Amino acid sequence: MVIARAGEEIVCPRGTLCGRVVRIATDQISEGDFIPLENASSFDDGQYVCVCCGRMVAARDGPRWRVHLRRGWVQ
Repeated sequence: MVIARAGEEIVCPRGTLCGRVVRIATDQISEGDFIPLENASSFDDGQYVCVCCGRMVAARDGPRWRVHLRRGWVQ
């Protein structure tokens, strides 16, 4: 099982900081487990994209979220 740890950075594939995981998510990531920063904009409630490159950094996947960390995508 992949664990998103508190304090991990949500980044775009180019490395721009777009958010942070605020608490450990051991089973699945919920909306309260991370916060987007000003470098991420939301086009709707289902995804956040990086302002600098337009790539997705967080996306709703049913009841849980996928976020892009420095080590790759985590659900």
